[in-house]
Parts: sequence; C-alpha cells; structure tokens
Amino acid sequence: MPNRLDIDEDRILANLQDIQRRNRLVPDRSLQCIEEDIDAGVGHLRARFPNFSVEMETGTGKTYVYIRTILELHKRYGLRKFLVVVPSVAVREGVLKTLRMTESHLSLLYGGMPYRYYVYDSSDLSQVRQFALSDSVEIMVMTIDSFNKASNVINQSTDRRQGETPIHLIQFARPVLILDEPQNMESELRVRALSALHPLFALRYSATHRNTYNLVYRLTPFDAYRQGLVKRIEVASVVKEDDTGSAFVRLDDVRSRGSALTAKVAAHKLMADGSLKERTLTLRPGDSLEKKTGRREYEGFDVDEISAGGKYIRFANGVELSVGEATGADREAIFEAQIRYTIEEHFRKQRRLKPKSVKVLSLFFIDRVDNYAAEGGLIRRLFSRAFDDIKGRYEEWAGREAGEAQAAYFASTRKKGGEVVLRGLQDRRGPEGHSGLRADHEKQRAAVVF
Repeated sequence: MPNRLDIDEDRILANLQDIQRRNRLVPDRSLQCIEEDIDAGVGHLRARFPNFSVEMETGTGKTYVYIRTILELHKRYGLRKFLVVVPSVAVREGVLKTLRMTESHLSLLYGGMPYRYYVYDSSDLSQVRQFALSDSVEIMVMTIDSFNKASNVINQSTDRRQGETPIHLIQFARPVLILDEPQNMESELRVRALSALHPLFALRYSATHRNTYNLVYRLTPFDAYRQGLVKRIEVASVVKEDDTGSAFVRLDDVRSRGSALTAKVAAHKLMADGSLKERTLTLRPGDSLEKKTGRREYEGFDVDEISAGGKYIRFANGVELSVGEATGADREAIFEAQIRYTIEEHFRKQRRLKPKSVKVLSLFFIDRVDNYAAEGGLIRRLFSRAFDDIKGRYEEWAGREAGEAQAAYFASTRKKGGEVVLRGLQDRRGPEGHSGLRADHEKQRAAVVF
C-alpha cells in the first residue's frame, strides 16, 4: 500500500508557517521543493517533493527523534513506507543499532505497534517487493551510494527479476525520506538519485545543514544544555605560561569592512609599569608590532599583507599565520599535552561509566585538516604516540591499536574525477544571530571516538 498525502501545497505551507511561528523561527514565504524528471518505468514524469529540515546539535539523540517521528507519522496519518538514507556504512550501522536498542522501549510507548526495519540488500528483490506492497510499517535503511549510480543493482532490470526494476517498486510506494546528515547529499548526482525514489516528502536531520529547506525546528547547543539533553561536557585546555621572552604572536581574527582590512593578533605588550602582558592588538597593513608592543623582540614584524579571503597575515620577516595559528609558542608540546590529558581522562571515564552503559566521546577541535588527515599529520602522530604510551595501564585497551579508536569528521566535496577534497567547518552567523557551521578552510574539527 503506497503512502498518500491528501492536502495541497498551499495547506502544507500554511501548516509549516504555523509550526515555524510556534518554534520561534522566521516563517518561510514558499514551500521549498526538489523537482527532477525521472524514469518511472512506464515513461518519464516530473517528481516534485517538499523538504523539511530539523536542526539538532550533535549528541542530542537525532536518530531516536527520527525513529519516533516515523512511528508518529504512522500513528497520526497512516504513513507506512520510510526510507532512511545515510551517507556511509558506519552511519548505517549506528542507525541499526539504535533501532535494535529502542525496539522494546518503543513497543511499550506505542502499544506494540508492529514495524519492520532492515538494511537494503541489492541481492534480495523480495525485500524490495515487500517494502512496496506490504500493509505494515516498513523502515528500510540505505546508503546514498547504493542507488546514486545507473550501475547500481536497484536501477537495473534483468530477466532473473521477470523484468522488474527495484527502483520502480520503491517509486510505487511513494516513500517518506529520512535524510541523515543531508549536507552530504547535495551534489547534483545525489539530488537526482533522491528524486528518482519519487518520495512523498523528505525530512532532513543534521547539526550542520548546507541548505536549510523549510526549517521546522532548531535545537541549539544552549537549548540542549538547558534542557539537560547533553548530560555533561568537559572542556580541557592547556596554556603555556611565563613565556614572555620570545616573540609570541597569535592571529585571532581577520576582518574586512569595505576596503579596510584589519587583523586581531595576540602579542606580549610592554606595560607602563614595566611588566609584560598578553594583549589583543588591531593591525592594519604597514603597522609595526615592534611599535605597537614597545618591544624590540618584535623587530621585523611589520604587516606586509592581510588576506580576508585566505584568513591569514604575513609579516615582512616572512612569518605567515592563519587564523588560530601562533608563533613563538611550543605548539607541538601544547598539542601533545592536550592529547595525552584527553586520552588519559577518556580511559578513566570509560572504565568508570561502562557498567552503566554510558559511552564516552572525546573531541579534538584542530587547527587545520592536514594536521590530522594527511599521512603523518602532526595530530594523528601525537595521538598514536600518546595512545600507545598510555594504553598499557588499562587492560581493556592494551590490545587495541590507535587507528581503531578514532574517527575524523570533516566536510568534503567530490570533484568530477572522483577526488574527495576535505574541508573544515567554520563558525558563521545565520539568521537572527543563530550560530551554525559552514564548510571552509578555517576552524577545523576532528572527533576521536572510542
């Protein structure tokens, strides 16, 4: 039995605007839909489906929320066919784990409402036929790569299947799409692939949307903390003290207003009482740090160039700094101290919390992609060394390799030749001062997951 939606787009838009006002969001003036021409087996048709976004901070139960949403959509509106589309096998396995772990809980919550969930299997056409033709609630989990190419089995018709093409069965079901991390599905190829499923509509769940289609709910980090959804977050930092004898400079920000370029840098300034203190100074092209700080140690630190696009500053002595970088500080020693402390704390907490089935997640926010992603990158190397030094004191970790205990999360783009280019994530200000994330060269992040 296929899904049905019996209200028109004007009514959907009015309902959307009502929800947005209720959730203190700026109402959209139009319903944002994706439209593509698709092959429907009996000819071509124009697929058009609305998209709705939910923005949730990482670690606040996104998967659980959309599973509950699936069951609510069936309970309230009788919808039965749901495709959960994920960007990778790792995410797919995480979704399946959540489905298994919540099964008894949701059975109690929904009075034993029956539903089936499974991973799409390209070798089993009967599974796809069951998804399309059964009267039960069907939840099929798929990776985007399993159906985004013409060569995928789902798009093929063979005599072995009596001429049936799996994707045409899915189109018949008019599935509701649940897009997990949809910012990874924004290329033209992947948008066409999603459209080819002929969905009824799509619900998009992420903390870092690239395109925010018809935002219906936003859970900010502050809201998550205030509501107790993030139980506890600890932030550790390492500060190098009593190091005022060297020419320390750190680039904190680059700004462009009209034709004026300025850079905010931290440096050690000579104070009126003869003491040295770290101060934030505003520099313009041609400025001298020696004059700004009153210290001869900064001789040669005359501003040669400030780049708003590249977010860097270059001095006449050849020193060049990107935002967040510093010179004159023992950067590698600071990184190593932070990494060692984090690994040790992670091991301790995991040992203490494991009997309570609490998972510990440790995050490193790093200065640039290459320091982790490149072979032999500084942070990757320091992590492996610290992990191997410490693990012997914890028998549950003694047999593990450093590479097994870490995963990195970066924005990425795929070039026409298939090359994947990693990018970082930079904070930005969105509508009404909302802090979001966008892909860029600047504030990168990697997550080390145990």
